[in-house]
Amino acid sequence: MELDLANLLRQKGLKVTPQRLSILKLLYTGGHFNGEQIYNELKKSEPSISLSTVYNALNTLEKAGLLNSFEVNGITWYEIKRDLHVNVFCEDSDQIVDVDVDLEELYKKLNEKGINVKSLNVVVTAECSKLLREHQLNTS
Repeated sequence: MELDLANLLRQKGLKVTPQRLSILKLLYTGGHFNGEQIYNELKKSEPSISLSTVYNALNTLEKAGLLNSFEVNGITWYEIKRDLHVNVFCEDSDQIVDVDVDLEELYKKLNEKGINVKSLNVVVTAECSKLLREHQLNTS
């Protein structure tokens, strides 16, 4: 996996650094992480890493198109960039769940109106205990 991630960084014209590799490895495990969570996780294996290094790496990886970020309740969350989907923030559990929904039509309509969409993030805040039960059943 590390070799593939190193090649991925090189393909994007980025220098391969331990911090960037560690962030990508963590995010490729799936899920959503905020900067502090990423920092705390990386600190376990790289005790000298700083929070600013983590945020600088996140910014670089996002600009290169490898990560997606979105904000919920004043916190910025990061995930691996993938097909268009909806991030649902479940208020009743404080979890974020990806829901695959066809957003291509929205994307097309915006482009038709002359809006050059560079990034499309849809975040829904909801009460979703049923969704979480179904999500846990599907991932078990």
